[in-house]
Amino acid sequence: MKKLVFVLSLFCLFANLSAQKIERRFVKDSLDNYINDALKTWKNPGIAVAIVKDGKVVVAKGFGVCDLEKKDAVNENTIFMIGSNTKAFTGTLMAMLADEKKCSMDDKVVKWLPGFTMKDPWVAKQINLTDILCCTGIPI
Repeated sequence: MKKLVFVLSLFCLFANLSAQKIERRFVKDSLDNYINDALKTWKNPGIAVAIVKDGKVVVAKGFGVCDLEKKDAVNENTIFMIGSNTKAFTGTLMAMLADEKKCSMDDKVVKWLPGFTMKDPWVAKQINLTDILCCTGIPI
């Protein structure tokens, strides 16, 4: 039994080390090609990529150009205009949190943002997460 546990432990160790080597090899050897191919396929002039593992940035790099006319290279600090996509990101995040039971879409906004105010104090106390995600143009 001890031999079996030892052999299984060695197998797990080598499998983990092998997976880490494959990850490092992909990032080192293939990531640039993969992203450059994607830029061509999607006809995108540029992109910034960050890979985070265990809370640490492993790779932060830019690919392509910011603007087809100016030809300024994208780097890890390039700021992209993403328009109204932040609303979709926020809505998706809130749905994920609700699915994980970390909040409810029926929670009042003031539960999570006690300092939240609006022109009408009653509305500020009553508005819930669903309301705030569904409405635009509410005078704050």
